[in-house]
Amino acid sequence: MAAHGFGDFANMNVDALLRDSHERVARFEEAQRRAADVVGRATTADDHIAVECTTSGVSRLDIDPRAKRMSVEEMSAAILKAIHDADADLKRQLSEILTDSFDENTMNPEAARAQVEEAQKAFDRMMSDTMGELNRMRKEFGY
Repeated sequence: MAAHGFGDFANMNVDALLRDSHERVARFEEAQRRAADVVGRATTADDHIAVECTTSGVSRLDIDPRAKRMSVEEMSAAILKAIHDADADLKRQLSEILTDSFDENTMNPEAARAQVEEAQKAFDRMMSDTMGELNRMRKEFGY
């Protein structure tokens, strides 16, 4: 039986686990704050159309009067391309925020799940050891 009947749970550094959890929450909150301010931007090659996107969608569309020289089809295609490019810029910036804010284990749900499962197994072993120790004591004292 492990230290004092608590199995692997007795060897866990609970303070470090809590500190790590608090740090992850703080990084997540900071990433949320940074993400809220991100704006993806794009313009057409001739600078006649400019688009801005936020996490809520297209937030700004500027069309220079010179764009009137374009056909309706050309303007539609140019607007759609600028929206697509602004959205891609937004996603790139958000990806950078996530990469900067979180380590590989935080970003990997499988790794996080494995850590939780290991902690659960350690807790289960500790509880089993504790119950066994309590049963032994109950028998020893005649209860």
